[in-house]
Amino acid sequence: MNKLAIGHVLLKARQLKHTVKDYEKWGFTVTYRTDPTTAHNALIYFRDGSFLELFNPKPIKAPDKLILAVLQLMRPLHPSMISRYIHYIRSTEGITDYALDFVPPEDAQITLARMKQAGAAISKKINMSKTLQDGQKQTWWIAAPADFRLPFLMSAYSPTVPCNEQELTHPNGALGIHKLVIDVPGLEQWVSKYKPLFGDAVWSDDGQQCEYVLEKRHSIVLRQAKQYQISEIHLLTSQPIATKLSLQPEWAHGTGIYMRQA
Repeated sequence: MNKLAIGHVLLKARQLKHTVKDYEKWGFTVTYRTDPTTAHNALIYFRDGSFLELFNPKPIKAPDKLILAVLQLMRPLHPSMISRYIHYIRSTEGITDYALDFVPPEDAQITLARMKQAGAAISKKINMSKTLQDGQKQTWWIAAPADFRLPFLMSAYSPTVPCNEQELTHPNGALGIHKLVIDVPGLEQWVSKYKPLFGDAVWSDDGQQCEYVLEKRHSIVLRQAKQYQISEIHLLTSQPIATKLSLQPEWAHGTGIYMRQA
């Protein structure tokens, strides 16, 4: 099995500051790693090294049609990632995508090569960077499958900026990601798509879903459905309760965040 874990889950938010307030109300500690006045994302860090990213994919205040037209012109430069970004613009708010981390990070090149050898159609590495609040430049790279519905892969950040205790402590007791539940049409076809990434799946007795067990106690569940959707995030909590966090009305279609005791 390839050594991978869920790195982070992306949740689209057209009004980022409003969404941040909602997540704080639900008991999460939300952190900005760039200037909050200009930031397009905010982060919810967990003790297992994973995080949720609340993000507004629009780089500028412009009509979606104009941004999509520009992205279509740019698509030949990086087809995999720009197709993914077009998906972000077109998507409704809520769970939009997720990324995989390499475990351990220094095995990234070996694991990536192994997946390609197994038949995964993954793009060339794309170098990324951002300027942190202290002026430091942080770099990393990503690589993306041709199908934007499959997760993208991400290297470790350099330099690594460790979270402090306050950033990792959530009033709702959240500790980390337990699993993602992804609804897919044509379950067997999707199992074939995922096999080069994760290897073999464990099927349920009724054949209506299967599970991939990853590193860090993470798992991906594919569930037979009529249409594709990343429908649920399950988090571990230190609190002795099991609950579902209600999301905004526009985050419909069964999308939810569930908490279960660790």
